[in-house]
Order: sequence, then C-alpha cells, then structure tokens
Amino acid sequence: MCGIAATVDVDEAAVFARLFAPLGHRGPDESRAIDAGRARLGCHRLAIVDAAGGRQPLPSSDGRRLLVFNGEIYNHRALRDEFRGYAFQTETDGEVIFPVVAAEGPQGLRRLRGMFAFVLVDLASGDFLAARDPLGIKPLYVLPVGDGHAFASEMKAFAGLDGPLRFLPPGHYLTARGLGRYYRAPARRWRIERPSLRRVLEEAVRTHLPEAGPCGVLLSGGVDSSAVAALAARIRPDLTAYTIGLRGAPDTGAAAEVAAYLGLRHVVLEVSEDEARAALAPAVWHLENHHPAMVRNALPLYLLSRRVSEDTKVVLGGDGADELFAGYDYLASLAPRAWPEALEAGINELHRTELQRVDRMTMAHGVELRVPFLDLPVVEHAIDLPGSAKIRTVRGRRIAKWALRAAVADLLPASVCWRDKAPFAAGSGFAGLALGDAETCRRLWSEQFPHARDADGIWTDADRFTGFDEHHGQPLLALFRR
Repeated sequence: MCGIAATVDVDEAAVFARLFAPLGHRGPDESRAIDAGRARLGCHRLAIVDAAGGRQPLPSSDGRRLLVFNGEIYNHRALRDEFRGYAFQTETDGEVIFPVVAAEGPQGLRRLRGMFAFVLVDLASGDFLAARDPLGIKPLYVLPVGDGHAFASEMKAFAGLDGPLRFLPPGHYLTARGLGRYYRAPARRWRIERPSLRRVLEEAVRTHLPEAGPCGVLLSGGVDSSAVAALAARIRPDLTAYTIGLRGAPDTGAAAEVAAYLGLRHVVLEVSEDEARAALAPAVWHLENHHPAMVRNALPLYLLSRRVSEDTKVVLGGDGADELFAGYDYLASLAPRAWPEALEAGINELHRTELQRVDRMTMAHGVELRVPFLDLPVVEHAIDLPGSAKIRTVRGRRIAKWALRAAVADLLPASVCWRDKAPFAAGSGFAGLALGDAETCRRLWSEQFPHARDADGIWTDADRFTGFDEHHGQPLLALFRR
C-alpha cells in the first residue's frame, strides 16, 4: 500500500513536487521519485510484499517502462508462474502488471485479483496507462494539466492546481487516447449449482491474509467483522483483534465475547470525549469530506488505526458486507422486487462512501486494510443470490444478511451471529458525542481547505468538492484553485 503521484507531459517539475509532498502518511517506509523527462513518478511506500526488493517507481525488465503502484495483487504468484518468460526483477506483487499488460493490453487487468491503482509509463513514447481496481477499493485521481496529465492517490495533492479534477472510475483505465473499461459486474445469473457461500468466503479470507508478518482484524462485534475474524482465526490463530469504543459502548462487550470465543488476543482502545474531539480536525483533513455521517463513522476508525499501527501494517475488515448481503434498514421500505437494483447501486457507490472512509482513515497511519468481502468471487456470488436469501422474516423478526449469518453460524456465538446491525459510530459510542455535527464539520473543512470551489469557479464553502458532492450523486465535479 502506498501513496503515488505522477505527471506525464507536464513541463513544470514543481507540479509533481506539489502532488507528491502531501502523501507521505500513506507510505512511511520509503519515499522515492524519478524524473524521467516526459514523466515524473513517485511513491511513498508502505512495504509489505518484498519489503527489501520492491522499491518504487518500479522499472520493467527492459528498462523502458516505469510503474508506481498502490495496493495488493493477491494472485501474483499464480501470474508469475504463468508469465515465466518475463524476467522478473523482484518478488513484489505489482511487477506482474508489466507482463500482463504487454501480453493482453488493458483488458488483461481483469486477470488481477486484488485492490490496486497504478500509473505505468513508456519512457520512450510517453504513452501511459493508469488504472483502478474493479470496485475502487484503492483511490486514484487525475487532473489534465496543459497537454499532459497529473495523477495522485488523494485529492488534497491537487491543492492550488487549476482544472477539472476527477476520480478514475472503478474498473476503468485511462490512456492518452481516453477512458476505457475493463471490468463490468455481471448481471445476476440463475444457476442450478453454485459453490457454497462459506467456501467462497473461506477462500477470500485465505487469499487476503498476508504471506508473512503480523496481521490484525478490526472487530466491532457485528456479524461482518466477526465472520472475517472467525474465518481468519482458523488459518492464523496468532491474529490480533482490535476494537474501539467509549466506556460502556455496546461494541466492546460483543467484540470481547467474539475474541474470547475464538481465542484471539484482543486489544480494546477505550477513548475519552476529549481524545475524540482532538482527533476531529485531522480526521476531516484525511477524510477529504465534511458530511457529518461520514465524519462520525470515520473518527473511531482514525483513532483505532493509530493504535493498530503500533503493532502491524495489515488488518482485515468486514467492510462491504452490508452492500452485498442487504444489511441496510432502508431496504425495508422497498418492495422486494426493488432490492436487486438498490443493492447494485450500493455496490457501485462504495468507492465514494465506505471505501473512501476506510482507505483514508487507515492510510492516515500507514495501515493497510484488506476487505475480503470485496473479493470479486464473493461479490459475484452475492449478486447471484436471490433476495429471499438475503432478507428473511422469522417468527415476526426481519433478519438482514440471512445468507451471511447462516454461512458462519457454527463459528460464532449465537448472540453475535444474529445480533442486529449497529452503525460503527453508534456501536463504538461516538454517535452520542457532541461533536461531528454539520456546522462543526463544515467549519473544520473550510479552515483546512479554504480554496475549494466548484468546476465553474464559484466559491462555495466546500459544498462543491468531489469528496462531498459525489456522495450525493451530484454531477458537478470539484477542484482546488488558488
């Protein structure tokens, strides 16, 4: 996991320097940049796979191309075996992008199993390929600069630059010839036979566990994070579970029950209101969003990630399960025939909401969060499930995420497996704090990003910034200007 920046055909070296500097929190292990004339690429690296040899920017074996890469490719070992004719120089996962793209072009990116955002540049021709994983787990933003392009992992990197700042859409790639799409989620398929959800989840969790080194799991005590913890503990019994809450918060008791049941080391971070208040301003800055619901749910994760960073670089989380398995209360107001469309919309919006929150809050402290529920085999399995497998009424009680709960019922205490959902801010006790209100969040935003204005150049006190508007479906993209 890293913070990356690049410019292609942008004359001013100062533009790249401005992009690169604000991203250091994303990669505390090494910062390195290369000026290759037409292109400048840089990476603040969080070293996980091939920590010693995987320095970035990464050159191709023939030296003609350079790559900066953020994320993890979980099937890189299998791809290395397949592309044995390529002269790999390192053991790092991102290097497989070179032979995959050389052999199959941008459409070959569908072969990559993982979360990623990258920029690859041909140093001789100046051609570039920028791409983002199918669900947008990892961020990448692009800004036209003259006849060239500027790229970075976070919006704040573009402060002071003019132009229409955009995110690269999930499952898409960008070249000098324009935007293309390499992945589209399949429509729901009616199958006589399908693998069990349990088996698909087990494989996803196994794939997401790091090959070496310590690993943790963020444990709220809800069924999503508890399912991930239970499946991971069967493979890595040395796992550490991390929970945050104010004194007496409901999550801490449920999480302690799960951790004890699974035999996991359990770290509980109990915070005061003063500690939460002190973290509010930096959380808003890292989040790049001032919407109160986003901020309230981001704040506990910001604080917990800081504690996690003392022990490990990698944690697993249960994010994405609500979108896949119908965990949200609003579905109760919809007719069952409307559920598939509503759930599809939720999956498509993840990169603008939940994934932005978890990426920014964990990477603020150099922690990589992996999300097994968003492994594509799990996503596609969930799409295929009928609504009746996701929401059921039993003895008058409406039970959301039925399929998920049933798949892991033998691994968890019944009191946790069938526990009603609580939003992260509520379960951790943060929702009741007298902070994170709309006025406070807007004020902090305006103080930290005073030059945000909309794409028409009208000052707006932050209402027209990408990180806010796109969460609400508004088409107007935003940018920073002097």
